[in-house]
Amino acid sequence: MVRAAAAGASDGFSRRAARASVRAEHAKRDRMASRNARDRTMDPSPEDGETPFRCDATSTGARSHSRIYPRPRVKARPGKGFPALLESVSGGYTQGALGRKAMRTSLRYRHTPFLAAALLVFAACSGGGGGEGKGPAGGTPRPEAEAPSARTIGLLPEYQGRAPEPGGTFTRALPADPVTLNPVVASDQVSFLVYKWIFDPLLDMNEAMEPVGVLAESWETTPDGKTTTFRLRRGVRWQDGKPFTADDVLFTYEAAMDPDVDAVNKRPAFTEVESVNKTDDHTVVVRWKSPYAPGLAAWVFYVMPKHLCAYPKGGGKAFNTSPAGASPVGTGPFRLKEWRRGERVVLEANESYFRGRPHLDRLVFKIVPQSQTQFAAYQTGQLDMAALSTEQWPQVRNDPAFLGSSWVFEYTSRQFFYIGWNMDGSNPFFRDGRVRRAMTFAMNRQGVVDKILAGHGSVATGPFYPGGWESNPAVKPYPYDPQRAAALLDEAGWKDSDGDGIRDRSGLRFAFECLVPAEAEMFSRWLEVFQQDLRRVGVEMSVRRVEWGVFLDRTHRHNFQACLSGWNLGDDPDPHQFLHSSQGGLLPSGQGIGQNDVSYSNPEVDRLIELQQGTFDREERRKALWRIHELVAEDQPHTYLLLGSQMVAVRNRFQNVRVSRAGYGLFTWYPSLLEWWVPAEKRP
Repeated sequence: MVRAAAAGASDGFSRRAARASVRAEHAKRDRMASRNARDRTMDPSPEDGETPFRCDATSTGARSHSRIYPRPRVKARPGKGFPALLESVSGGYTQGALGRKAMRTSLRYRHTPFLAAALLVFAACSGGGGGEGKGPAGGTPRPEAEAPSARTIGLLPEYQGRAPEPGGTFTRALPADPVTLNPVVASDQVSFLVYKWIFDPLLDMNEAMEPVGVLAESWETTPDGKTTTFRLRRGVRWQDGKPFTADDVLFTYEAAMDPDVDAVNKRPAFTEVESVNKTDDHTVVVRWKSPYAPGLAAWVFYVMPKHLCAYPKGGGKAFNTSPAGASPVGTGPFRLKEWRRGERVVLEANESYFRGRPHLDRLVFKIVPQSQTQFAAYQTGQLDMAALSTEQWPQVRNDPAFLGSSWVFEYTSRQFFYIGWNMDGSNPFFRDGRVRRAMTFAMNRQGVVDKILAGHGSVATGPFYPGGWESNPAVKPYPYDPQRAAALLDEAGWKDSDGDGIRDRSGLRFAFECLVPAEAEMFSRWLEVFQQDLRRVGVEMSVRRVEWGVFLDRTHRHNFQACLSGWNLGDDPDPHQFLHSSQGGLLPSGQGIGQNDVSYSNPEVDRLIELQQGTFDREERRKALWRIHELVAEDQPHTYLLLGSQMVAVRNRFQNVRVSRAGYGLFTWYPSLLEWWVPAEKRP
């Protein structure tokens, strides 16, 4: 029997002790991230571009809740694994299109701080503010053609009803080489984009954010919610012909839990696991410490072959540099054909894949650091996909040649941005809910979406994905209402008693500081708008720009009055790490326990979070989460600013190209690319 042990915890660890161990993982991860900040370049977001944010694929499937942290713009250094990501399409930002991740970007998961992908959204959205966000796309351009925001599938009329045909190559850009193709130790999004086609997880998410079986044919949880049984697919083989069994699942889990293995970003996903064992070669049984519905998402977990990767007890450090990282053998739909560092990675179809050979023959990942170079390469036919910025879209939306050869998709990202109001009592402003609500009413968020993002985005209402089952449709964005903001501030006792234009109370001026990462140049434009908005209601906001490692440290220590940050929405909507009061305290070291850096505390929200964690009934969870959404909207622990949208162009010789309307984009859901095909007459 395999027992979960966060960071080496012993069997029988109490929940409190296990969480303390996870917090130690947090601190270790943060120290590593801060130490490496100057030595690593920006990683890309998972779909088709790059981002100025560090992208650490977190948890098992690289799709859990996480904070967003910008990456510094640094030059490539000899011996480092990432070439520099250079000029962006706008404002010093590189392009991103990832479908499932992005921005302040350490995307942090439920139980640990994680860095994940981030700007899929905004590099493409923060372009010059010119041009309109909607227009025709795909096929022959015509006035009534679909807007990219409406398109969900790319399929030319002449191929509707035609059976898919094998053949064709899909070529896309990566801004850097993968660090490793070992899915247990990989923590960067570039690596994830490649290894996800070589290996398979037990479960994955489909385009609607619903779990589907991959290596697990089915699963069931007992009525008490404490045991989940996975039935594994029979007949699955590794790409060397050996059979896949439950031993491979147990080995991969044990490796991820080994404190000597560099899997700090995997272990916290299993904090609530008590044990994992097998009952036969095709059955894996997971026992939970207590009923824990969000835990199912932990099993978006890429499995490695025990017969090739096993190591002796105490040999975890050797596993970190195992040959599997450069010569992987998986069960996935493609196998590694070639890896020329600095040039390309080539994958070829796995003829023996359990669900049938993929329609495409090859996937080619070209290393193209610059986003503008990527777009030029798309225009000249060297790439089959490119993200579009709001500067580029006006240039191509009326170009018949471009639209006649491209599908253009637009979707809302799974990242939101917010200003957090520190409520720990260290400042005299933000413990009062009336003041926090006034801040939200005072800021013209819709104006930022319209003018700066050129309409490519939406105002956020809370920490849930709009349109998702967890998001309460009755919760509407606070409107821009300076008069209402002024009235709330008056009610809270903040008035301009000396006529200098700034409100005061008991001799203290309402002047506060907003902490922001210096690298996030895009934020500067937003903050200029918000500073003016707040000044109109008698509030002075100054902006303190600090290097992102300092920003990370100060926010973890709750050493700020307000901060502009972001959050990546994971596969499961559980808001525990972000909103539960237990995550708002400080450790003896001064580091935050969790991600509730604003010290938000509402006993009813805590109760509802715990209630929805403990039930596997989707309807009961929905009711609890909808009520949480209402309470948080009333409390405004954060001013939820906006979600961006992403536009992506794909050659329309590829058929059955689908985009996820749950924010997962084109690739980071299952089966996505596996259903694409190219008619023989359209192949180059």
